[in-house]
Amino acid sequence: MAFRFESMIIEIHAPHSEVNESILKPIKEKVLSFSHQIRDIVKAEIILRDDTTATPQESKICEIRLTLYGDSLFVHRRSHSFNESACMAVHELEKAVQEQARLNHGLPDQITSTVKV
Repeated sequence: MAFRFESMIIEIHAPHSEVNESILKPIKEKVLSFSHQIRDIVKAEIILRDDTTATPQESKICEIRLTLYGDSLFVHRRSHSFNESACMAVHELEKAVQEQARLNHGLPDQITSTVKV
């Protein structure tokens, strides 16, 4: 499933039988809100999957990747439910987005000036 908002594409990959819209809607809204902090977000990919090799307490995985111009932010969280994994992933991604925004608005590493003589 893919959604296009303004200039950002949001792709969601999830098992249809275990994930409903009540879990996906808050994730989409939060990820979309990140575009107000960082304008360079091109694509968001949200993956909810079941890991059958893990213990039941950690079998539900949420991965979110934000693709920016020239960079990428990625989080991976696992727990006993998709809802909890998604909440933890979104929270961690929010901290990464805030840090990226802070770096983008900071002073450049190098300053070049030109003086006419």
